[in-house]
Amino acid sequence: MLKTNKKQSVFFFFLKLILFVAVGYLIYSQLNGIEEEKWKDFSIKRPFSLVAAVVLVIPNMWMAFMKWKVTLRLLEIDEDKKRNVHSFFAGLVTGMLTPNMVGNFIGRLYYFETKHRGTITFLTLVSNYAQLLATLFFGLIAVFLAGEIYQFGDSWQLMSVFFLGCSVAFLCYFFIELALKLFKRSRFLSISRSILKENPSYRWKMISWSIARFVVFTLQFSLVLHAFGETWTWDLIIAIWQVYLITMMFPSLFLGKLGVKEMISIEVLGALELNEISILFASLIIWFVNSLGPALVGLIICDRPKK
Repeated sequence: MLKTNKKQSVFFFFLKLILFVAVGYLIYSQLNGIEEEKWKDFSIKRPFSLVAAVVLVIPNMWMAFMKWKVTLRLLEIDEDKKRNVHSFFAGLVTGMLTPNMVGNFIGRLYYFETKHRGTITFLTLVSNYAQLLATLFFGLIAVFLAGEIYQFGDSWQLMSVFFLGCSVAFLCYFFIELALKLFKRSRFLSISRSILKENPSYRWKMISWSIARFVVFTLQFSLVLHAFGETWTWDLIIAIWQVYLITMMFPSLFLGKLGVKEMISIEVLGALELNEISILFASLIIWFVNSLGPALVGLIICDRPKK
């Protein structure tokens, strides 16, 4: 047991070190080379907007936890409140270190018995998919209102492919149990299919919580930009929705798309003539508040899963 705990301590130490070095390098590479004149125009003009954006991480994480709690309640394994919380934060840690944040199930499943792990993995992926669909939903609205995909133009061919892809994505989500019929030999997929079939409201709950979280994401991003002196307009909201939409389309290896989202934000929001440094810092602050901060909390509070 002592040997295992020592290995775990070493693992978490190197995990923190990797996070620190990677974050430091990526932030430095983005700040390096920005014109000095743009720094002169950058300042926090509305601090209360910045505070409000940071405080919104509380309802954001609460809603993410509620999605996790709904899943556990569905499987009737939500009786241990401490385990529920620790497995949730452990998922935030592993999500940071996996492509597109989809690996949150890795940290979660080790807190539960083997017989539940397959189903937990599948339902967590369904929950992640719901968040993706929320981004697509608001992205569709933004594309429709703007009449184009920013930085891609108003090509009808591209728009047609995009709308077709979105339609297929929604159909797959709501009719995924039909595809699961092909995997009758897989015990946990059969169980997952039965659960989805017997609980049709589950996917709607995931979608509802995901849409609510996306609204919070939008508020946070717009509030930080507002704090840096940018005007709060409907065009800004549409542009933010498209930032999330385009960011979702680009792959990333780890760290919650750090570097990818900043680049896309500058390209899209720059079209509204916003200060490049305001855009960069707004994106970094949102990433720190919603992704890195909760993951660091997870590294601190999470106990080792018990057998």
